Amino acid sequence: MLLTMNDKKRIEVIMVVMDGKLDVRDAGRILNRCERQVYRMLASVREEGIKGLIHKNRGRESSRRIKDRIRDQIVTLVKRKYEGINDTHLKEILKRDEGIEIGKETLRKMLRGAGIAPKRKRRRSKYRKCRQRKEAFGMMLQVDASCHDWLEGRGPILTLVGAKDDATGYFWGRFVPAETTWSYMNLMKEIFLTHGLPLSLYSDRHSIFHSLREPTIIEQLNNTQPLTQFGRAMDELEINIIKAYSPQAKGRIERQWGTLQDRLVVELRLAGAKNKDEANQVLDKLLPDYNKRFIYPPKKQESLFRKTPPLHQLNQILCLKETRVVNNDHTISFQGLILQIPSSNKFRSIAKQRVTVMQKQDGSVEIMYKQQTVACLSHEAITRLVQKVNYYPTQLKTDALQAHL
Repeated sequence: MLLTMNDKKRIEVIMVVMDGKLDVRDAGRILNRCERQVYRMLASVREEGIKGLIHKNRGRESSRRIKDRIRDQIVTLVKRKYEGINDTHLKEILKRDEGIEIGKETLRKMLRGAGIAPKRKRRRSKYRKCRQRKEAFGMMLQVDASCHDWLEGRGPILTLVGAKDDATGYFWGRFVPAETTWSYMNLMKEIFLTHGLPLSLYSDRHSIFHSLREPTIIEQLNNTQPLTQFGRAMDELEINIIKAYSPQAKGRIERQWGTLQDRLVVELRLAGAKNKDEANQVLDKLLPDYNKRFIYPPKKQESLFRKTPPLHQLNQILCLKETRVVNNDHTISFQGLILQIPSSNKFRSIAKQRVTVMQKQDGSVEIMYKQQTVACLSHEAITRLVQKVNYYPTQLKTDALQAHL
């Protein structure tokens, strides 16, 4: 039997005690054992010889050792079906889908021993200054989008637009074809109708949130900044948009993308999702459990989400809205289109008057003068007008775009 250094030391001390050259008390101090345990060692040596000092479990197989059959099954599943999944997520999937319950550390050692490398390499940690979470749910939402091959080639490249509550980590998300003003407005509408209006949003410097143009003379005189369509909508709802100057500043939602690109991609693969609608179905199924498991308790239990305005009023805010001056021929220019205002018994002429033009969520365009509708065009009509121009107005909804939103 192979003896360790501790075994040799223990044998030498006990033999010296048996020869009468060392007393039990001093032997206990040398071996860091109590006197009673030294007496047990002496009794074992007299009864079994040197073997009495060797632990009885030496060389035995642990009763909790994973059976070779299960070990081979797990390795085969990882190589064929669950390739590219992090250890923690793999542990959960094995328990949920395969009925195999195994510890994370045991699984890690098993995979590394089988030559299966970890999904990610650990980076050397950097110094970061802590920014405390907001105190209450709804005080601030971090908003961002992640364009990624979520379907791993089974379908088109999708963008996941999301919002994460800074205080609790609660997450809302929706798969869309691209990061647009409409995609964020639709996400905000979902949040407003289910939870209410937050106090503020925390975003990057994307032109969807912050206008890149210089303020006009009138804006300078009024001490106001130019607003994007999304910024104008949030301003009407009294939601402040705070600008982040680095990805690290909004690190909570940036880390969210890393987690979802790791976990959600696997769930989409297992569900066989091949398009936007199927991906959103998987997302709707997973988010409730995800939020329930990873939500962070806020310092203040009272929610700061405010009451949402009526739906018809909300639709008139979450839209493309601009002010135009009516030409002499009762036409206006809107997003590159020339729109004709028909005659009406409500007025004789509104030439040179200011009107409000809105494209709503359903794609229709409404022109209003003094809170009265003077023209309304369906989204089919807008689609036909867009097809006649030489360029595509990027923000207008048409039939082709409506099918993807």
